[in-house]
Parts: sequence; C-alpha cells; structure tokens
Amino acid sequence: MLDEVTFPPWIMTEAQAAWMRQVRDDVTVSRDHRQLASIIGDLGVPYVLESLADDGNFSVDVFLTVDDFAVEFDGPTHFINTSDSDAAPRTTKTTKTELRDMFLRNRYRTVLSVPWFEWADANGPAEKRKYVAEKLRAAGVSVPASE
Repeated sequence: MLDEVTFPPWIMTEAQAAWMRQVRDDVTVSRDHRQLASIIGDLGVPYVLESLADDGNFSVDVFLTVDDFAVEFDGPTHFINTSDSDAAPRTTKTTKTELRDMFLRNRYRTVLSVPWFEWADANGPAEKRKYVAEKLRAAGVSVPASE
C-alpha cells in the first residue's frame, strides 16, 4: 500500500504555474509539423498551429477549430522500438505519449496522431496530401472527395 503525500497549497500552485509556463513557452515546431498543418489548411480545414487547450495545461500541434480535433505529429521520440531489428518501424508509443493522448482525449472530441514513420512513407507532396486527407476522413473530418 502506498502512503499518500499531501503537499502544501503553495507548492501545488507553483508546480502548476511552472507546468503552464513550460506548455506555453517550450514549443518546437518542426518542418514536418508545419508541412502537416499547411496541408490541412490546403484541404480547406480551418486550424490553429500550436494551440493551447482552454485550461492552459496542454498545447496541441494542430487544432482543427470546426471539429474540436487535436492533431499531434508524433516524431521518433514518441515511440519505442519493440522489435529485435533496428530496421523495423517503431510502432509502440511511449508511456509519456500515451499519457499525453489520454489527457488530450479528455479535452478534445478526437485526438489524431500522425506517426513520423507513416508520414515518411508518403513520398512527395501529392502522397502526403492524400495521406492527410484519408487520415482526416477516417477520423470523421469533412474533406472534399477530390482529395
């Protein structure tokens, strides 16, 4: 049985403030992340790049404003290699990423993950556009049929 630890209120207040500063200020937007957002916009889906959740405790890579969707571009650090070979794709999310997704699912209607290895398999702009359109459609986002 674990003992419960109770912290003074000032520590909890300081910890939450530090967390929220990190969420707001420690933002990295990669080239692939920008390209993903650009394609979403080109498909006619309104979005916000690096959007803070209403409570300020989380930031999402791309927020689809019409559908209340959080889209996360998950690079290599979001996965572990579960195979015996280094050549096999890393297909298992880290515990940290699974926890992030759980928290985001409590705040957004849908959380859509774009794994880096799927993104890399889509060669060229046309394939990436097709990949994004199919992924959005499968999640229930209205995307023109010509895509």
